[in-house]
Amino acid sequence: MTNASPNIPGISLSDWLAKKFPQAKKTTLRDMIADKRVHLNGMPAKSLKQIVEAKDKVEVVDASSVPMKPHILDEGLRILYQDADIFIVDKPTGLLTATDEKEQRPTTLKILTNFAQRTNQKAQVHLIHRLDKDASGLLVFARNVDAVSSLKKQFFYHTVTRRYDAIVHGIPKKPKARLENLLLEDPVTGSVAPTKDLRKGQIAILDYELIARSRSSKFSHVQCTLQTGRKHQIRVQLHAIGHPVCGDLLYRKSTQFGATGETPGRLALHASHLTLEHPSSGKRIAFDSPMPQTFSELLRK
Repeated sequence: MTNASPNIPGISLSDWLAKKFPQAKKTTLRDMIADKRVHLNGMPAKSLKQIVEAKDKVEVVDASSVPMKPHILDEGLRILYQDADIFIVDKPTGLLTATDEKEQRPTTLKILTNFAQRTNQKAQVHLIHRLDKDASGLLVFARNVDAVSSLKKQFFYHTVTRRYDAIVHGIPKKPKARLENLLLEDPVTGSVAPTKDLRKGQIAILDYELIARSRSSKFSHVQCTLQTGRKHQIRVQLHAIGHPVCGDLLYRKSTQFGATGETPGRLALHASHLTLEHPSSGKRIAFDSPMPQTFSELLRK
């Protein structure tokens, strides 16, 4: 929290903040105002154009101390956390994360961008990682280029913790294991499969743990922690050991594991935990999203 104003009369709040945060871009300062992090004489500042006199008191509140109001946007997208650097959202199943400019369907990126531009027409939202359209759960988006750089480095060096809840068919023989595969995407269909081709395959690593099994032993709840981030990684790697994710119509054959109706009506994969380093403060911050109730219902069968 910043308490003292520079002893310079009659400067704009924009200039005051620029002196205090010389590395921050104008859009970041504008977002700080929109997020009500800047207080002038005890009241949230309304504009960067406000004048700061020598007698005035300016406070800049740390982002982590600002209470977050829940926001439910179009398509049921929920914002769990926002500040001048990042958005943390809980994506519902059936919503695309992002795609090309020609896509007419709603996407998480488009919805967030529209939301950010309500208070700042120049606001930008940047894609960092993705969730499958039929999966749900936690995603982080950047709000400025410095945050993009920080988050991209964290994902590259695997310092971000991502944990997923999945309901799979059958019971894994090992209660805990690390799965390592080379994965190759089909350029025509877009589906992914394990390969032994060292030149073309991309290494995919995840750790899973058996959490619970259904009464009938038809299904089990596993938690997967990603060590890499490949397309359809969890779905393909669990299928490769004989335990496809329930509701996965792309990788599970319809003749496997009984009736296709024994699903939660969707892909039973949910990004439930995310830990990362805040791009500005450097603090480790963590977020959780509970597993959907429909997943638990399968375990009662």
